[in-house]
Formats: sequence, C-alpha cells, structure tokens
Amino acid sequence: MDDMDEFRIDPPLVVKDSPKPTRLASLADARAFVNAGLRRGRPPTWRDIYRRLMAVRSEEEADETIGALRELLELEDMLILPDLPLTTQPHD
Repeated sequence: MDDMDEFRIDPPLVVKDSPKPTRLASLADARAFVNAGLRRGRPPTWRDIYRRLMAVRSEEEADETIGALRELLELEDMLILPDLPLTTQPHD
C-alpha cells in the first residue's frame, strides 16, 4: 500500500454517481473512482488525472492533484457542491 493512500481529502469530494453519490474522502478513494471511470470509457483527461494520482509522493502533490480532479469533475458537471449559505447572516 502506498504511504499516501490515506491522504485525507478535506472536504471530501461528493460525485454524482449511480445508484447514489460517491464520497471521495482519501487519495485511495480518488484513485479507485478514477480507475473505475477509465474502465467505463471516460475521456483521455481522466487518464492524465489517474497518472497524476498514482504518482503522488507528497502532500503538496496530493493537494494539487486533488484540485485538478475537483476541476475536472466540475467541468463534467459531476461534482455535488456542498450546501453553503450564499451570504452570511449577521448575529444580533
């Protein structure tokens, strides 16, 4: 097992998937999800992300690669964004 497998994704990525959304909370989760996507015929950009995920050797590389995965999922409208308030409410 790779030392970086347990690298935590914080906040986790929640991805539109069938039959229910998939939660990616670690580097190992992200690697498995992207690998499964490649087997289902995802486009070449997924292969690039997979190579990067497999090559991660430091926390900095992990952060950068998870960021790239987040962008890819957003572009493909697969990312479920957390419910956050649009504005902050002042407290009395």
